[in-house]
Amino acid sequence: MWRLHRDEAFALEWCMLGCRGAIPLSAPVIYTDLDGTLLDHDNYGLGPAGAVLLEMLAHNIPVIPVTSKTHAEVQLLCHTLEMTGPFVVENGAAIWVPQTWGLSRPPGSASASGYWCHVLGKSRGYIRGLLAGLAGEWSGRFHALSDMSVRQVCAVTGLDEFSARRAQARHYSEALLWLGSAADRIGFVQATAELGLQVVEGGRFLHVLAGGGKGTAMRWLHQKICRDLYSDAISIAAGDANNDLELLEAADHALVVRSPVHEPPKPHNHPKLYISRLEGPAGWAEGIQHIIKVIDQERGHGRFLSERQHHYAAQSG
Repeated sequence: MWRLHRDEAFALEWCMLGCRGAIPLSAPVIYTDLDGTLLDHDNYGLGPAGAVLLEMLAHNIPVIPVTSKTHAEVQLLCHTLEMTGPFVVENGAAIWVPQTWGLSRPPGSASASGYWCHVLGKSRGYIRGLLAGLAGEWSGRFHALSDMSVRQVCAVTGLDEFSARRAQARHYSEALLWLGSAADRIGFVQATAELGLQVVEGGRFLHVLAGGGKGTAMRWLHQKICRDLYSDAISIAAGDANNDLELLEAADHALVVRSPVHEPPKPHNHPKLYISRLEGPAGWAEGIQHIIKVIDQERGHGRFLSERQHHYAAQSG
């Protein structure tokens, strides 16, 4: 579970003041990875990011999770933090959009619990069928998350049993714990590519997809936001790992959050790249504040980071 500490609980009160119902869009839209970026790699807490997250939401700047997590995991997180916008799950294999947001729903999209879902990837069953063909050659070198016991998932991830079950509830991807060597991993990725699969490396797992991707999903959603809601929306992407590269490279502004466990990803020649000095949620808070200030300066006004007193005055007026 995600843990709300005292400062985060105070920030949550902020969110409740300004974020119920449909969200009128401001110019920036933040697309963020979760584990290791917005959430701490080890304890999954928001830490210093909590106050900045809720400041963004209170100023009607959407914060959209783009993550390897499942629908079940992200839905709970958004409910806990009162984040009422879209979210992208399973490394960009599916996009969930609230019907209250006013985005036009594409043909063939499914609906559930006030959301519609646009699927970019093929089913987990399809992926597992192709992986089964590699089981002989690569035996003993990977362990699928869905094949683990709940206790094994808890041991690998640090999640509690309730959260571990949600992490296993995948529909459009398969997460693999790699047990082989780094050299073997390269060969495995090549073998899966020959089957038409994509492999992206996250903080703990290799994620196998058959369509979609974080960058593909972000581009699709952002184009829809620009077309249906706000033509001048500016995309900000935040991530800490190599599976965030496509997301970072697709955004107008990219925030690389330093990690305590691996080297930062290296977006290729991004014109508006910021690499945090701090790690994890502290780096997210640092970087988001910096980028919003840059956007303010580019636009020549202080619209997005106006003093909190103005917000409180508006709420009480």
